[in-house]
Amino acid sequence: MLRTALAALWLRAGLADRPRRATTLRFAVGVTVCQLDLVGLLFLPATGRLPGISVHDAVASTSYRGAYEAAATIAVRGAFERQQNIAALCALAGGRLLMAIAMWWLYFARPAHTLLATTHQAHGRRFTWAYGHYFVFASATAEGAGLAAYADHLTRPAGTAGVLPAALGVTVPAAVFVFAVRAVHLRPHRRRKADDVPCAVTVVGLLPATWLPAPALVAGALLGGVVVAVTRQNP
Repeated sequence: MLRTALAALWLRAGLADRPRRATTLRFAVGVTVCQLDLVGLLFLPATGRLPGISVHDAVASTSYRGAYEAAATIAVRGAFERQQNIAALCALAGGRLLMAIAMWWLYFARPAHTLLATTHQAHGRRFTWAYGHYFVFASATAEGAGLAAYADHLTRPAGTAGVLPAALGVTVPAAVFVFAVRAVHLRPHRRRKADDVPCAVTVVGLLPATWLPAPALVAGALLGGVVVAVTRQNP
């Protein structure tokens, strides 16, 4: 679902930027092809999924997104096939969709080129901005693994002791992602201190969501809320 959201963002960029519309459309088509390839993995036999994922990530230009999608999609699909805790799985699937869209919308809510062409022209600032993205990419990948682990927990309960680690795998990476995007990508655009409040509130709110019945759905709603707040701020 991340690539679906990304393709929509490229189309949105094409509508707003006529001179570069051909380029944005090429990116939208490429991302859509990668998404269709990923969906095709769902129809492979179990023995062929791991090689298929490896090939997909090898040819995709953004393999960390592929890891997120592959892990979460296949795990949730397998959980539905076992037909256990359907209501909880629906909440997990809904939360996953919200998180996939919100995470990338949050990142693209502020343009990178304006930073790199102005305040981040200095090598030191560009270096910090570039390598700070490791936290963004790592947390996004960890989110996929966490959703996969939580889906497995819902269909193969390990008792009360297994609930907390599985839920933490959903909420902690989401909190790290919001914190990292704010620190690396959003904060340099800040015009007033109040602009930091939505991300701070979201990070603080994500951790208590660990103990709620549907942590993924709550996390998705919180991420959606911070996206709305950030996009309403003056760029």
